[in-house]
Amino acid sequence: MRKQVFAVVGVFVVALALAGSLALAANAVKVDVPFSFIVNDKTLPAGQYQIEPAGNNMSQLAIRGSGGTTIAKVVERLADTGAKEPKVVFDKVEGKYFLSEVHYPGSDGYLVGSGTATETHEVITGKP
Repeated sequence: MRKQVFAVVGVFVVALALAGSLALAANAVKVDVPFSFIVNDKTLPAGQYQIEPAGNNMSQLAIRGSGGTTIAKVVERLADTGAKEPKVVFDKVEGKYFLSEVHYPGSDGYLVGSGTATETHEVITGKP
């Protein structure tokens, strides 16, 4: 009987872990950025990127591109906007683009940074 209880608990733990990893995978956005942009004082080239929450408490985003992975600290969680498609927002300041926000359908968004001067916004729709 004891082995059966441990087996059931083990299956339950594995199921929870799998569900959590699938939930994080659902919050991955693929985006084709047509310009270079700055994250954490690092300039990333134009190209295809996958952006997803990183870490257990979702206080970071992993930006994966052909040049590797860059980790961006989340400044603040943003309320669900009701968007049907994932969106990535860049602030354009003095001709330079800065990663600003990432929004996922059906969940909170992430504020990564904001402009320190007068900026315009460039919004790119991504693919889940």
